[in-house]
Amino acid sequence: MQKPSNTQKSFLTEATSRYHQSLKGSPASEYLASRGLSGDELKRFRLGVVDDPLPGHDMYRGFLAIPYLRWSPGQGWSVITMRFRCLENHDHNNHGKYMAHPGSSIHIYNTLSVQRNNNEISICEGELDAVSAELIGLPSVGIPGRENWKPHFHRMFKGYERVYILADGDQAGKDFAFDVMKTLPKGRIINMPEGEDVNYTIQKFGANSVLKRMGKLNGLG
Repeated sequence: MQKPSNTQKSFLTEATSRYHQSLKGSPASEYLASRGLSGDELKRFRLGVVDDPLPGHDMYRGFLAIPYLRWSPGQGWSVITMRFRCLENHDHNNHGKYMAHPGSSIHIYNTLSVQRNNNEISICEGELDAVSAELIGLPSVGIPGRENWKPHFHRMFKGYERVYILADGDQAGKDFAFDVMKTLPKGRIINMPEGEDVNYTIQKFGANSVLKRMGKLNGLG
């Protein structure tokens, strides 16, 4: 896996700060609120909007900025990559709905959750699903897309008593869960309702709907 240079980390850290400061009152903030993502707890993810793009980010103007934060003892906070989500309601023919920072490789989102010494963790397909799960009390990481699970990722989940794979309720979600299970056979697949992902399941049916599927409301989690 290609590691970002110190120069790139500094650039992404500056971008994270700038875009996060622009989030309040923006269409990106309204979009997040429409998905049930708001409040003080959301601030720790440092989500932002590309309102005043840094060099090389003009193509992402108006996009939601999703930084991949890291913490290292002695070095403090850094950002190793960033993804951008288009908020326009169109068919995205000229660009993807999600776009990655130029030259970046595939990373796991929200690995800060791994550093909290939990005995269980959840794996979601997508950053915002991971954020949604975190906000209802589930330590979670996100994989940026169904095709982006890498076999070596399984090493991060050694030592956990339980690893939940929160699978979207469609064929792509089933395929994603199958890919994860091939290298993480001790994982436990938790399927969302038909046609729903983690975020929309929480919005439509409440947090308890996900927790019940995981067996956490009857002592089976």
